[in-house]
Amino acid sequence: MIKHRILALGLLALGMLVVLAASPVTTTSQVAAGNGYVCSVATVTGSWAFKTDGFYMQSGLLDGNALGIFEVFPDGKLKGKYDWQGVNGFYPGTAYEGTVRVNPDCTGTFRFHDVGSNDVVTQSIVIARSGREILGMMQDPAADVGTFRAIRLIEGD
Repeated sequence: MIKHRILALGLLALGMLVVLAASPVTTTSQVAAGNGYVCSVATVTGSWAFKTDGFYMQSGLLDGNALGIFEVFPDGKLKGKYDWQGVNGFYPGTAYEGTVRVNPDCTGTFRFHDVGSNDVVTQSIVIARSGREILGMMQDPAADVGTFRAIRLIEGD
């Protein structure tokens, strides 16, 4: 009788082990991208350098490239300056300002304008590499199209 109970308990334990081993492990992710990070403005607060990968006019002709820096502040404001080389010439040190919106899934937008201009540019962004890189693209179909990459500037680099 005891042998039968031990055998029955052993088979039950083995059956439970098989069921548990075959069951998929699921976790609740807070990030739609599944990267394990939850982003906010704090993720991108700090100093950045960027370069564009070529901005093109709607006609498909290359309009130009930009290289610059910007600072994101804890309140979501951003300020920076860039050099632009385009079909109409070279424009160094153009100042701009705007805002950044960051979603928990590490996507968001930059909205900014050159100082002295009312033309607002909106760009989609994705925060990558644990907040050390920002990838972006233009949103406005009536303006230039193109992409950019920003990397975090770290003191001492």
